[in-house]
Amino acid sequence: MKGEEHLWGVLNDKLDTLRATNQMAEAIRVGQSALEIAKRSFGAADIRLAQSYEKLGLLHEQNDDRPGAKAYLISAHRILARLQPTDGQAIFQSSRRLGQLCNQLGQSEEAIDFYEQAIAAAPQIPELPFSDLGALLNNVALICRKAGRAATAEPYYLRSLQIYENQLGPQHPDVAAVLNNLGVFYTNEKRFTEAEQIHLRALAIREKAFPSNHPDIAQSKCNLAVVYHSRGEYDRASELYRASLQTWEDAMAKPPEEYEVVAANYADLLRSLGKARKAHALESRARKKRRG
Repeated sequence: MKGEEHLWGVLNDKLDTLRATNQMAEAIRVGQSALEIAKRSFGAADIRLAQSYEKLGLLHEQNDDRPGAKAYLISAHRILARLQPTDGQAIFQSSRRLGQLCNQLGQSEEAIDFYEQAIAAAPQIPELPFSDLGALLNNVALICRKAGRAATAEPYYLRSLQIYENQLGPQHPDVAAVLNNLGVFYTNEKRFTEAEQIHLRALAIREKAFPSNHPDIAQSKCNLAVVYHSRGEYDRASELYRASLQTWEDAMAKPPEEYEVVAANYADLLRSLGKARKAHALESRARKKRRG
């Protein structure tokens, strides 16, 4: 046993070196050898067996083999879940990693399940940065919304907002970012009154915190314009679309893709008003600006 344990340690050190130098095929081969030793030498609920599965999973992920990575990481996760006493930090990290991986694989329900496990483990980690939990809540809310589970998504958005407000105060720019996500959610759910209130608050925070040409201000103006556009308040929407475009142009000589999205939204509004020529000119100008 002692000899096998020593060999397992040697192989893991070698694996780490190979991974650091991006020798992935050899690292995976060594990792598989280490896993076979772990299976023979350690119990089914031994942290070292979980570590072997986890390392192989991370190697496959680094090698762009997400399905292969998932299989190993789930094996590691199952072992971690059986450990006594429970290691909250390990469960949190494992669940969050699997949530991200399943989301990348388009497996929304599994992603939500793993993210919820991570959220449940979070209270066991007193030193967990609030931003980590806030981002996690926002991620699971976004996946729930995309999966058509709006009723499940909203509490996560609200809890994330509460965490940021408690930690940073109600006027912090990071609070505005969370408000922006919540406002977009309400817009998508056609809850336009709530969306308007949320986006107005986010815009007010950003206008107070940033210079007038800041991209976040352009974003808030566009999102508010979308609310008015959706509600048929075309004059208010047009004013805000124009203001958003101007903010982007003031911010940088070559605006990003978001700038062209604003132009496309405004062009759609103009076409709905029978102003097709003006819409075409607007889109052409936006494309030229994007090309620099």
